Amino acid sequence: MLLSVATLAFPVWPQSSLPAGTRWLDHLNKELLPFWTTDSAFGKPFGAFPETRCDDATLHDERDPCPEIQRNTWISAQQRYVVALSRQAYGYGVAFHLTGKRAYLDAMKAGIDFIRQNAMDRVNGGMATTQNMSDGSWGPAPKFRTSQELGYGLLGMAFYYYLTRDADVVQDILAVKNYIFDKYYNSSLGAMQWMLASSSGVSFDDKRLVAQLDQMNTYLVLLTPMLPEPFQSEWRASLLRLGHVIIDQFYSPGERLFFLSANRPEDKALATAGTDFGHNAKALWMIRWAGLIIGSAELVAFAENNARVLLPRAYLDDCGCWAEGILRGGALDVDKSWWIFAELDQLAGTLALRDPTFVRYLPRAYDYWFRHFVDPVYGEVWNGVDGMTHAPLRQLPKQWQWKNAYHSFEHALVGYIVAQQLHGELVTLHYAFPGDPPAASVQPYYFSGTIQGIELATDDQGRQTQKIMFSNVH
Repeated sequence: MLLSVATLAFPVWPQSSLPAGTRWLDHLNKELLPFWTTDSAFGKPFGAFPETRCDDATLHDERDPCPEIQRNTWISAQQRYVVALSRQAYGYGVAFHLTGKRAYLDAMKAGIDFIRQNAMDRVNGGMATTQNMSDGSWGPAPKFRTSQELGYGLLGMAFYYYLTRDADVVQDILAVKNYIFDKYYNSSLGAMQWMLASSSGVSFDDKRLVAQLDQMNTYLVLLTPMLPEPFQSEWRASLLRLGHVIIDQFYSPGERLFFLSANRPEDKALATAGTDFGHNAKALWMIRWAGLIIGSAELVAFAENNARVLLPRAYLDDCGCWAEGILRGGALDVDKSWWIFAELDQLAGTLALRDPTFVRYLPRAYDYWFRHFVDPVYGEVWNGVDGMTHAPLRQLPKQWQWKNAYHSFEHALVGYIVAQQLHGELVTLHYAFPGDPPAASVQPYYFSGTIQGIELATDDQGRQTQKIMFSNVH
């Protein structure tokens, strides 16, 4: 069924050097997915994704180890991390979202099912975050699980619910969200604490930016607009609380930057602590989305005003690329991590939909990503790029606990959405709702838009998918 599509009058973006949405689809299909669609990626059983693989996409062989894993002795094939499982499931979700190919959604669901059937702690609450591959046991003990890893455990499930509105999955999401806020929000700290008990020299009440930020980033911002009451009101309150925690405790008005820790005054000064542009960009991105969701003009203005300071500070005109951050003492770190580069692109692209002056960063930064980060042989992107030589940094493998499909696939999704809108084209995304699309709560990822058309399809197993076209995405 095709709904009628009104005649649309789009602004034509004159910057021909800005990649079209089709370039981002090619990036997904030809440069990212080849690394994630080999048999070695899917795990045994299907959905038990391996934690790490070699740069050529083969599984780690301890008898004949590839150098990129061998030289990082802390990476162990004997340990599986829920963070990695969840991020890889998310990646397959993006692949379905952009292509409509059901096989990608099936791979995503296999990963989600594996997490729900094995990692969910249905006795103590929350989730286990690691699996010992030698005996299959899950851990660590609840008191040693970090709030950040618990948040990332929900990343794949949250994106799956966004795509499918699966009623069973959302119950697990709600349960873990409540567990995190009940157990980890420490009113005496005025923030989320790191763990429930101290371990290995790390204090349980260590105040870390990511303990707050990654609750917003992994499930709160995406799902809050589509949850029914009373959950939506509760989640809106959580967004408001965390947004203010991040600003009040991790932001330095003098430096106009966020810092990663907030235990001592010296944690928030460039003379004594460095910071990276990735967490800064992500914090501003999340605070802005939170402000839009809860109707806080104050949060939106804070994010946009600080982005106008951050982005020129991070952008290097000589290469048309982003720097990594600021080192302790104030020197600029010109190297580039894949996730930091992606976060800066995403912030600039999102703001460009509202203010065309931000578009100036995009053509050269996107080109730099495609030319320097992509592995043209086996697919995916390198961990980083040397800021002086622009050669890939290959000390780490392309897949490990915190380097998985998540950032590169989100970067492709946001890049596509931004490009389509700036070029005056419809944003076309795929969903798998069980019935009629819930039109009031269907959105193009974090963005808002006007639905212009819906095409329904049913596969040979009777499963329905929807191709939804959006205009006026912002």
